[in-house]
Amino acid sequence: MPTTNINKRSLTMQLFALGLLALVTALSSSAVLAQQRNYVIEVIIFENVSAANNATSGGIYHPKITSAIGLTGDKAAALGFTLLDEAYALEQAAEQIRNSGKYRLLKHFAWRQPGLDDNNARAIRINIGDTLPIYLPEDITPYETFIPASLQPVPSQTKKINTSTISGTLKVRLGRFLHLDTQLVFTDAERQRSYRLSQSRKMRSNEFHYIDNPRFGLLVKILPLNDASN
Repeated sequence: MPTTNINKRSLTMQLFALGLLALVTALSSSAVLAQQRNYVIEVIIFENVSAANNATSGGIYHPKITSAIGLTGDKAAALGFTLLDEAYALEQAAEQIRNSGKYRLLKHFAWRQPGLDDNNARAIRINIGDTLPIYLPEDITPYETFIPASLQPVPSQTKKINTSTISGTLKVRLGRFLHLDTQLVFTDAERQRSYRLSQSRKMRSNEFHYIDNPRFGLLVKILPLNDASN
């Protein structure tokens, strides 16, 4: 084979390899930039007061939390999570809930965090309302999402812990779309019943989202940080 043909083939392969390397580098850089983009997550958590009057007794549960962080402290700051002093987009909705006889505002808060993929996303710990002692099984390994509990010790549930009226986690993760993973329990001690909320919801930034069950719910809006600043 003539030398010129060999040189041309070698040059073509080199150019192809360089092009492929540039493409991989660009995709990797885009992924890094996407993960580095910060978001503001604003959440309203509310109670459906009218549903309480119709509630009957039922089971008590506690969310199984394997890993979560608070929104304050050095650990949260090191991971890029910051609790904000004021909310942005949902103040009017919060005011309507405050003035409603049907609903009661439990918490209105917002935080900033980086956009993190499934492998790196971190759940934040939610504790709202009165402290409540409950009893869990000594072995909780069989349970994946929610652990059966009781308000008094019984033979199958003897491990005492303190929980809150609303307890659980929220996790925002970034894939092709933003997702919000909700794992929360509302415990009505007077009526001896817990209400569980476990959902994974696809979220578009700048859109308003409503998540609920018959007893309580969330209003959520996620904004890219630049949009929130404006």
